[in-house]
Amino acid sequence: MQSLKHHKSNGFTLIELLIAIAVFAVMSVMAYGGLSQIIENNQHSKKELERLQSVQRAVLTISRDFTQIIERDIRDEYGNPQPFLDVSNELDYLVEFTRNGRRNPAKLKRSNLLRVAYQFEDEKLTRLFWPQLDRAPAMEAYETTLLDQLERVELRYLDNANKWHDEWPPLNPQQQAGGNPPQLSAIEFILELKGWGEITRLYQVGG
Repeated sequence: MQSLKHHKSNGFTLIELLIAIAVFAVMSVMAYGGLSQIIENNQHSKKELERLQSVQRAVLTISRDFTQIIERDIRDEYGNPQPFLDVSNELDYLVEFTRNGRRNPAKLKRSNLLRVAYQFEDEKLTRLFWPQLDRAPAMEAYETTLLDQLERVELRYLDNANKWHDEWPPLNPQQQAGGNPPQLSAIEFILELKGWGEITRLYQVGG
């Protein structure tokens, strides 16, 4: 009697195929989860980098303004005199002041002085400026949002007797030697950003 030969199959059984599909599915889920996390981290890093660049631009603008403060009083739209730097409670701004060094690349016939103000509202820091120092009626300021996601913005003012004030001119200034009123020496600018903490800058004035 001729013996029967058994031939071994080279294919996969149904069970092996199901196991292979299950393993592939698990690995695909794990790979997708890792890829999704990488994409999410990349997007977060991109947003943080963009925020860092915005903060750097804002601090540079603030530094340019505050390092060029000049003692030049103005008249507002009602013709009333205003000090070169004002942070009184009647203002809608954190601070308003006159600065030097206005850029003029087109060489226009205009002053190199600029009136600038800063406003903090709805977690945003806004910079305003007026095209003329002594304002005409109904003259509106140009506005630019410098930063958002801010917890707090504060300014302090140091006089020439090394005393700090929350407002300038001081509400109750103490006459110094010779009966002279205090002079502004420096301004401290504090920004508290959400999730980032504080940024503090100190600017000398009139030095």
